Amino acid sequence: YPWLQPNSYRHVSNRRAEQLTLECYEEWSEETKYYRGQVTGTPGCPGFPLSQWTLLLEGRAPDLEKVLSGHYSTSIDPKQSQLLGKGFEITLAQPTATHKVKTYGDWSIATDLWIEALTFLMPWKEPELRGYKRYLSGFFVDVHYNLHTRIIDFDKACRLKVEGQKYLRFDSIGDFHRLEITHLSSLGMVAFTEVQQLSSSAGSSKAPGTGKKSSRGEGTRGEPCNNWNRRACDKTSATCTRFHVCSRCRGGHRRGDCPVAKESK
Repeated sequence: YPWLQPNSYRHVSNRRAEQLTLECYEEWSEETKYYRGQVTGTPGCPGFPLSQWTLLLEGRAPDLEKVLSGHYSTSIDPKQSQLLGKGFEITLAQPTATHKVKTYGDWSIATDLWIEALTFLMPWKEPELRGYKRYLSGFFVDVHYNLHTRIIDFDKACRLKVEGQKYLRFDSIGDFHRLEITHLSSLGMVAFTEVQQLSSSAGSSKAPGTGKKSSRGEGTRGEPCNNWNRRACDKTSATCTRFHVCSRCRGGHRRGDCPVAKESK
């Protein structure tokens, strides 16, 4: 039980840490309920939802919204059971508030709770997880807050990747490079899909039977800003009714700097 002798496991080589991680997941996943009881019954065990302890013991990605909701929950017993006789029992789940992870503050709190719980199980993972949080936090600093949900989705994708490949380390940043492009780059599939969806919704915003836009600028939100491409737009990307993207390839550059346009010449 690593959590009973944390100091003996804090300073190990990366190779040894990988071996310990795989060995623990293999053992714990066979008797998850037993080990969960051992962990939560240990003095000093951090507060963490029982369902999420199960996921950690199995090497699976936690649900940060459930982690955050559990942190703020005031319910003593979220379920009520009633015996009906003859071995039958009915259990009713009580409604509980769900705290969505929408901002950097939400994400940071939930991530710290996850790090505290996982390093309680595996003391050797603390430097690795702290490094991962610093890596993700840098994106929240550099990316506009309107797009922070993309970083949260990128974080989910990274956790799921490690869940599927348990030998990976969270501070092995190179292993997340392709996911970073997909979720955060203006050329990535996520950004492109969002632009396409906004373009489609803009086209459907015409008033019924008139063929006209329902309001000024409402139907152009999904289209590139020609003024921005000519360096003549005086609005920010948040206030402009059009997207500040390349009018040719929808990239994060202006049309004059478009590599696609240059190649076609």
